[in-house]
Formats: sequence, C-alpha cells, structure tokens
Amino acid sequence: MKKKAVFFDLGGTLMVMRRDRIISKILTGAGHPATPDEVRAAYFHAEPTWLTTLGGAKSTPQQSEESYRRLDAMVFEHLFPEVSKAEVDGVSSLMRRMWPEVQRTVPLELYPDAEPTLRRLKEDGYKLALVSNASPDVAGTISALGLERFFPSIVVSGLVGVSKPNPEIFQIALRESGTNAAETVHVGDLYEADVKGANGAGITGILIDRDANYGALDCPKIGDLGEVYRFLE
Repeated sequence: MKKKAVFFDLGGTLMVMRRDRIISKILTGAGHPATPDEVRAAYFHAEPTWLTTLGGAKSTPQQSEESYRRLDAMVFEHLFPEVSKAEVDGVSSLMRRMWPEVQRTVPLELYPDAEPTLRRLKEDGYKLALVSNASPDVAGTISALGLERFFPSIVVSGLVGVSKPNPEIFQIALRESGTNAAETVHVGDLYEADVKGANGAGITGILIDRDANYGALDCPKIGDLGEVYRFLE
C-alpha cells in the first residue's frame, strides 16, 4: 500500500542528540568525568530496559520527570558501577536540576539530511508529524530549529502524558494528522521506542541507524533519512 504520512522522532533522528554532551558536562563538573561518547554508549545500554519498564507508561509531568531521573540513574550506574545507591540518587537528581541550565550552553544542530528530506516530503504531499519522548519545554527547541513549518502535528510525551513505545502516543499523532496506520511510517533511532512502538499502533516502524549500532533486526533500516522513500511506495 502506498504510504501517505511520515512520522519522525526528534533527538537522534532529525536533531543531533545534545543529551550526551549535556550529561558529560554535568558529570564532569560533579567530579565524575565521562566523555560524550562514553555517555552515548551508556544510554545505548540502559535505554532499552528503561523503555520496557517505564518508558511507555502514562504519567503526569511530575511522574515523567521522575521517570527520566531514573533513566539518568541507570546511565550513571552503568558508567560508574562502583558508586553507592545514595550517590546514584544524588547525582541523578543533580542531572535533572542542572539540565535546563547546561542545555543552554550546547548548540542546537539538525543532521544534514533532515531539512532536505522534510522539504522534499512536504513538497511531495506527504502528511508529516513529529512524535517525541521529551519534556514539555522541547517546544522551544522545535521552534528554534525551525521545524514547525514542516509539522502541522507535534506530539510530545511530556504534554500528552504518554510516551513511546506506548501505541497511544502514535494514535494521537494519527488522529491529529488525519491519516490511518496502514498508510503511515514512523522513522526513529530507537528500536524499542520507535520501531516496536509504531508497530504496536499498526504503523510501519523504520529504524535509522546512522552509526551501525544495531545488527540484523526484523524491521526496515536506513542509514540516511532520504532512504525513507524506499518504503513509501
């Protein structure tokens, strides 16, 4: 079936992930040096477990913030397995408190293939939506990146109270974009959240694996956003 709509994740898909640089700065300043590459590897290890246990749960903004604190704690524990639970709790809370301040020091950056692909899809008449696991304040980031002109529908977990991989967040995007699941694909960089979550809503999940972190998987996989056209006919 020809596809009529393309949904996208934000961080790690359209936007270069700032998280690794933010956490590296916070941890290093707190006396726990960690490079952005080390943080990225720790997230890659921790995030699948977090997503299957906490990521898809319905939550209030306060519960969502606590859920992300627990993810930060899992990452910190992976980086520094010898630390005490009290130190894990203290540092993960510090990471949440300092995040907004440190985030302002890390520039926003889209991947080079993001804007050309979005522009082409829009010109070709595809319905576009952004589906992101993020806090409510990501709206400022989306606006600063100029992405609003491409996405009439923007669904953020921190605003709607449910996050990927819960199929409900994709169903919200389907309703807002006026399309059905069989005519839609979703592109994201996390297998558990983006591919399995989209598939759970009846949407074709496409994994963007820019750095070949994943091996063989039972899903469409691309290395560049422009390759999405392979799965639209």
